[in-house]
Amino acid sequence: MKYDVLIIGCGVAGMTAAIYLKRSGISCAIFESSMPGGQIVSNDKIENYPGFSSVSGSDLAISILNQVKELEIPVIFEKVEKVIDNQEVKEVVTDKNTYTSSKIIIATGRKSKKLNVLFEDKYLNHGLSFCAVCDGNLYKDKDVVVIGGGDSAFESANYLSHLAKSVTLLHRREEFRAKKSLVDKVENLDNVSFVLGEVVSFLGEDNLTGIKLKDERVIDCDAVFVCIGQIPNTEFLSDLNILSKDSYIEVDNNFETKIKGIYAIGDCVFKPHYQIVIAMSEAARCALNVRSELSE
Repeated sequence: MKYDVLIIGCGVAGMTAAIYLKRSGISCAIFESSMPGGQIVSNDKIENYPGFSSVSGSDLAISILNQVKELEIPVIFEKVEKVIDNQEVKEVVTDKNTYTSSKIIIATGRKSKKLNVLFEDKYLNHGLSFCAVCDGNLYKDKDVVVIGGGDSAFESANYLSHLAKSVTLLHRREEFRAKKSLVDKVENLDNVSFVLGEVVSFLGEDNLTGIKLKDERVIDCDAVFVCIGQIPNTEFLSDLNILSKDSYIEVDNNFETKIKGIYAIGDCVFKPHYQIVIAMSEAARCALNVRSELSE
């Protein structure tokens, strides 16, 4: 089946764009390679989304996905491997099929950065995690380490403090990038301690048992949660000349890339602030722009 618009990414931005398009009478489909909802699914509590004093990321994602389903918008669970620009017609090539459309909206968001140190891949899901909300429950009454100094690291440390026996927050600089209110909150938790240092290797046999620091110190632990920032999910776009040097997608004021008919919204686009409401706003504006162009 041919659609007017193909949307890559089923996070809040992609789903919002789809809802606005379908309600305008424009046929669209969403591609998703893993779990609908994107990054917000890993948020235990969202407290800055208007209308809710507090809502879990998974609950919010499910609510939006239910709207998508009610509008009978297809969600195609295939991994997009390439986007091909044939001028008037665009192709989305997945690991299973090739789809065509005149317009494409990219809303692939971001993913967690890796440390890129020894044995990082070996212990993934064997004591090493990038999501405290997803995996924290596995380490009740255990000793865990959180690596990072930004908001996500402190939010993870705060969340884990209610589950784990002890939480060590490891940061390589003396100053933290996290909001002062978050830092103050975590500093007052009895079972959270702070260590200055840099990881050079993960330790263990079948499962992770600790980390080795640059100065040869070893921290014994049952799990490590890496929270050092995010990078955009744009590897599949490397053949197109639409990425910045940091691999974010460059767009104009209408969210259109250098290639006419290809748009980008949400966290895969560089901006000063990354918030759910900002991503949704971009999605709505982009969808309305696309609708106007298709109506001409």
